[in-house]
Amino acid sequence: MANVYWIKGRSRSVRQSAVSKISALLELPEFTRLLVPEESLALKINLSELGYAHYLPPVFVTTLFENLRSRGTRPVVTDSGSLFKGSRFRGYDWTNTALVTGYSPGETFDNQVLLAGGYTNEEGRFFSSDGKHLGGVELGSLLTDTGNLAVLSHVTAHPLLGLAGALFNLGMGLLTATGKSRIHSVLEMEYDEEKCDNCRICLPYCPTAAIIEADPKISFRPDMCTSCLGCFLVCPTAAMRVKPDGIHEFQECVVEAAHTAVHHLRGGAIFINFLTSVTPQTDDHPFSDTPFIPDLGILASEDPVAVDWATYQMITQSRGVPGSIAETLNVMEKGQDKLQALTGQDPAHWIRYAETLELGSTECEFFVA
Repeated sequence: MANVYWIKGRSRSVRQSAVSKISALLELPEFTRLLVPEESLALKINLSELGYAHYLPPVFVTTLFENLRSRGTRPVVTDSGSLFKGSRFRGYDWTNTALVTGYSPGETFDNQVLLAGGYTNEEGRFFSSDGKHLGGVELGSLLTDTGNLAVLSHVTAHPLLGLAGALFNLGMGLLTATGKSRIHSVLEMEYDEEKCDNCRICLPYCPTAAIIEADPKISFRPDMCTSCLGCFLVCPTAAMRVKPDGIHEFQECVVEAAHTAVHHLRGGAIFINFLTSVTPQTDDHPFSDTPFIPDLGILASEDPVAVDWATYQMITQSRGVPGSIAETLNVMEKGQDKLQALTGQDPAHWIRYAETLELGSTECEFFVA
């Protein structure tokens, strides 16, 4: 049975500052054993799209990076690029976005801010997968080339998973573009012309010209679509949407990719979920609404299933934030499933699937760190 540690969100004195919270994380036995002198340790973050305002503050990562380096380990900060043509699409844009959002690869991170799949987002290898769907998936070379791994996840709602946490960050965030495309291929987009107001916001996000200029409204060509979700994430009228048929399979593919990633690590891993600024949108969106629950702090575990399950339960048991979408949807009370109300998805489905693959367990010991 894994341990899940909770570092509370409130800071009532300097002893509970952001720096102190990172120090507390490093003292956890599950983290301490990853601190091997001269051994690399990858810090997997969620690099957000430009325009998303509630991403994980760089102070958490810079503090962790400096502490790790002072203890003799060799940290590297990483994430993958996007499938759609946003601000993280390829190496140049990804590096520029890291710089603009405070993850400067220069002096702060000792030039150790790297794309998991290389500059092209395609540097990696194909590995076979267990489960019902994938068969195999392409993992970025950085995952298999580094020693240990700390997955730092900014928790949010997710339109197709319900919850974006450790398993999503692990299952999608360390793949090459081809690996991500393999998972997205189970999804199918549809276009509702009646909802479309021809704002054309979606056009620059499409990498395949599946959406093109037309008269009187844009034209959608399904045969060109790779379901990268760019149009879906930015459409302000919900004219671009995902057909529901493939969503459960997508969820299970993400879990299978996470399972593959864990089983091809050179070393061990710890999963840290930051329940700070929990927004209705993921970091993939180029905008963000206000958080819908209060700051609940940090959860950490060596078990990604346990930490995501605890995250889901804490969000459900939290009160909603007045004026947020939780109030709009009338899910302000403790015990109301806010994630399902926001997204229409039940995270329990894919968390249970992860258990069947023995990726982890919802049974855990809970400690206040």
